[in-house]
Amino acid sequence: MWRTLLAASLLAGCSTVDRVGQTVASIADGRSSAPDTALDAILHAAPIACPNGRTLENANHEAFGPQHGVVATDIALTPLANDPTRAVRMRRIVVEPGGVIAWHTHEQVQGSALVVSGEMTEIRNSCVDPIRYHAGDVAMEDAQTAHGWRNDGDVPAVIIVAHVVPRN
Repeated sequence: MWRTLLAASLLAGCSTVDRVGQTVASIADGRSSAPDTALDAILHAAPIACPNGRTLENANHEAFGPQHGVVATDIALTPLANDPTRAVRMRRIVVEPGGVIAWHTHEQVQGSALVVSGEMTEIRNSCVDPIRYHAGDVAMEDAQTAHGWRNDGDVPAVIIVAHVVPRN
C-alpha cells in the first residue's frame, strides 16, 4: 500500500510522465508488464554512496562552475506537526544536457534527491571520485554535504528532491 501511495504522489509531480498506461496499483503490485522508467525508478529507488575506500573529508571544494540549464519547480510544502518552524518541501528539478547545479552546502537544509530519469554526475566534498547517478538512484544530503551536479547525458534529467526547510 505504501508503495502505491508513494508512486502516486511522486508521479503527480513529475512532468516527464505523460501517461502511466495502467493504474499505479497494478504496476506497484507487479501485475503490469509495460515498462515505465519513471515509475520503475520510484519503485526501485536506492541510495548511492561514495565507493568504499574513496571517502575523504574535504576531498573537493568546487564542482562544475556556475549554475545553468536548471529549472526547479516546487511541488508541495508540508508543515511538520512537531515543529511549526519547519516543513518538508518537495521539488522537481529538470537539468538539461550539460546543465549544472552549482556547488552548495546542506548545513541548513537536509533531505534526499531521487533521480527519476536521465543521469547526473555529482562532485561531493566527502568523496575523492565523481559519483554517477541513474534513474532510481538516491543522493542523501545530510548537514555535512556540500556538492555540485552536472548532467553528462544526452537527455534532460529529472530529479525529485524532498528537503526539510525553514517554514516561512
